[in-house]
Amino acid sequence: MFKLTLIKNDQSARYDITPIVGSLAWDNDFTLTTALEFDIGFSDAIYPIPRNIIDLGDLVILTKGSDEVFRGELIKGHRKGRSPRGYTAYDFSWLLNQSKIVIQFNNISATQAIIKVLEKFGIVIGSIPNMPTLIDKVYIQKTPGKIIQDIIDTVEKKEGYTLNGEMREGKIYFQKRKDLVIQGAFQLAENIAPEDLITAISEPNRTLSIEEVRNCIRIIVDDEETQYEVTAEAQDDELIEKYGLLEETIKIDAEDAAKSRQAAKILLARLGRMHETVNVKLPGDIRFRAGYLFDIEEPVTGINGRFMIVAAKHKVVKQIHSMGLELALPGDVE
Repeated sequence: MFKLTLIKNDQSARYDITPIVGSLAWDNDFTLTTALEFDIGFSDAIYPIPRNIIDLGDLVILTKGSDEVFRGELIKGHRKGRSPRGYTAYDFSWLLNQSKIVIQFNNISATQAIIKVLEKFGIVIGSIPNMPTLIDKVYIQKTPGKIIQDIIDTVEKKEGYTLNGEMREGKIYFQKRKDLVIQGAFQLAENIAPEDLITAISEPNRTLSIEEVRNCIRIIVDDEETQYEVTAEAQDDELIEKYGLLEETIKIDAEDAAKSRQAAKILLARLGRMHETVNVKLPGDIRFRAGYLFDIEEPVTGINGRFMIVAAKHKVVKQIHSMGLELALPGDVE
């Protein structure tokens, strides 16, 4: 059973507001921050809960059984006539996009740099991998979130993997995306054994596109004397004949020039594929979040394989949990 608890900003009281919640929803994508929306109706004659107990800045915690689903701060509230009052809460990572700062990193590891930013804004770290890539840069008038993302992008180029960030129980966790494989399950009732999610797919929607296909890759290195220098090229003649020339030019740092030939081949393999996006609706599973990998097979539309969750939208109405997933092939996700 889902339960929504309100904790006053000054810690003076806490309330179980589940009985007055009409519906609630939360969603997350690669922006890191998860938003929780819910609406409530007040009736002093029915519910023994005081009117106007909810204020912006209060804390809300959503749980399902013993598992915490969301923890965050109430940021928005709205009313329209006699309609239920609506509220929006963000997890604590929203603070990383509200300030613009100046910060300098003097040749420290990416891990140390990210920790320095998070500690400045009081974000508690659950886990962060060792990232030896050195950061030697000054950021001026950038949000902490953009600074962290730039560091992660630098790590991806140097170390060859992508990080996924998420908030859990008020802490931030960074993990390698390739390690995040999930298998979903749902229960029709507590006394019935769980079933595999893919047995209950509804409204499958599959889109194939060649708009983003590139069949010729050119790598250039900036050079102050000659402006630029082509260091590597790779192309797929069969795809050029099939689709016409679709070229991509990538600029790299001079220090990475020795790896440009390998980089061109990797990019050609990645960009020379038809892109596929998938949308499905499923029974809800609180573990499903952006960045996780999900194996799915749906014979009607031909969806088959391992996909990455790009966005997950969850909804709970009268304790019935459902979710909509936007999926993409892992190689198509930047």
